[in-house]
Amino acid sequence: MRPKAHDVQRVWTVLDIVRWGTEFFERRQVDSPRLTIELMLCDVLQVRRLQLYTDHQRPLSKNELAVLRNHVQRRANHEPLQYILGKAEFYGLTFEVSPSVLIPRPETEILVDRGIRWLREQGRSDMRCLDIGTGSGCIPITIATHVPDASWLGIDIVAEAVELAAKNARTYDVESLTSWLVQDVFVGTPEGTFDLVTMNPPYIPLSDIQELEPEVKQYEPHRALTDDLNGLTFYNRFAEIASGLIAPEGVALLEIGFGQAPDVEAIMHGANLACLFILDLTGIPRIARISVGSVTKS
Repeated sequence: MRPKAHDVQRVWTVLDIVRWGTEFFERRQVDSPRLTIELMLCDVLQVRRLQLYTDHQRPLSKNELAVLRNHVQRRANHEPLQYILGKAEFYGLTFEVSPSVLIPRPETEILVDRGIRWLREQGRSDMRCLDIGTGSGCIPITIATHVPDASWLGIDIVAEAVELAAKNARTYDVESLTSWLVQDVFVGTPEGTFDLVTMNPPYIPLSDIQELEPEVKQYEPHRALTDDLNGLTFYNRFAEIASGLIAPEGVALLEIGFGQAPDVEAIMHGANLACLFILDLTGIPRIARISVGSVTKS
């Protein structure tokens, strides 16, 4: 006796899932639909993407399908893939992330690249660095893996973020080069001065938040995106405390938003701070390079 059709459970192979997932995410207008389903499969099966192609007839178990189904439903609701998988790629490294921290962005890799370059140019082994609003710790940890001669302090107002940053530091074996502190920079600042200070603040004006993609405005931490004002609050605060944070020959690298260069420059010059801008690949000012002293200092 042949079993009835509904009594036979369909076998889903890797290839079946890739085809179905790609079409499903295309209909839902999810960015990079094929890549999305492939990365989900890699996470569920704990394999590299290449293995999806070399083992494309591999059937998924009932439990694997259940986990994958949950991933797909969450992404269809616009939850960022990085939060679903619990990790994000940044500057060639993989960082654990959660909804308590901002997802690392490619733009911030410009800041990291310049930080690495500047520290190497100093040729010293006793440099002290500070990252304000450290989140996942991606900035100090990445730089520390490339420049092991400098020590880092990462501060954040969110305790969960500080704990996550410390965990990421352990992953990349830079615990001896990094320390972490829960601190509100508007209440107090760390003791001493620093050769390099980095900051990727919440610079999106509140008026622009509703224009963001659902993945950002609905899921990423609001306080990491905007100051609930004009996006300049942290630059104003930094101008107030910069002379007490930056060492005499040190610099600060601050990420800025599109169109903010004139305002940031005015703020820094008003505090007698030198301010130069580093452009991204499209020619847009993306990083403000700040130093203490004359506004004409290069």
